Formats: sequence, structure tokens, C-alpha cells
Amino acid sequence: MIQEALLYHVVTINLFLFLLATNLLIPWLFRRNEMREIKATRITFFLFSSLLSMVAFTGVILFMIAELSWNTRMSLMVVAFITLTGIEVARSMKLRRLWLRGESGVSLSWRYVLIEIVIIVAVIFFTIVDKKDAIPLP
Repeated sequence: MIQEALLYHVVTINLFLFLLATNLLIPWLFRRNEMREIKATRITFFLFSSLLSMVAFTGVILFMIAELSWNTRMSLMVVAFITLTGIEVARSMKLRRLWLRGESGVSLSWRYVLIEIVIIVAVIFFTIVDKKDAIPLP
């Protein structure tokens, strides 16, 4: 059961990283049609929120199933969750202001998405390196 919960958590993280990778491409794919870019970006905002919530939910389920005690790794994941949410809200607000002025947000968008990817990869790296509190698999 723990292995299955861990699998779900890893799969949702991978889907989330895939979404962020495609989110890097959206401004360039739709740069000639501003309305499609806005529509695609709004859809990815919704998907971002959904997948980030799914990652958090599967993490909480895994925490409860494995009966782990709270540690620094889990604190780092919570801080990353809050940070990613804040970054995405700031990105959406800045893109909205740019779109209302009729400007393109390509350079702004990819910077925020790259920061989000770096945060996730850093958390994954720290989780792999810090094995002392790893989830015991039967």
C-alpha cells in the first residue's frame, strides 16, 4: 500500500513537471495570436493549481499511510508548496497587467516557470540525498 501511494505521488510530481515544461513553450507557440496565448495560459493556471493540489494531497496520504514523524524534508515540501503557489499568483497578476497594456509576457513567463522548475528539482534532489528519514518499503 505504501508503494502504491508513493507511486501516485511520484506520478503526480512527474505530471506537474511535464505541465511546467509545456508551460515554458506556450508563449512561443502562440506568440502570433495573443488571444490564444491568453486562453492557453489561463488553462495552464487552472492545471497548475489542480496538479499542485494533487501533489500535496498524495503527499499527505503518503504521510498518513507510512505513519512518519514530521521532519525537515516535509517542512521543505510545505515551504515549496507555499512558494510555488505565491510565484504562480504573482506570475498571473503580472501577466494580466501586461496583457491589459497590450504587451507580450514571453520573457516574464519563462522566468517564473524556470524558477518553479528549479524549486521542484531542488526539493526532489534534497529528498533523494536525505535518505535517513526515507519511507520504509517492505
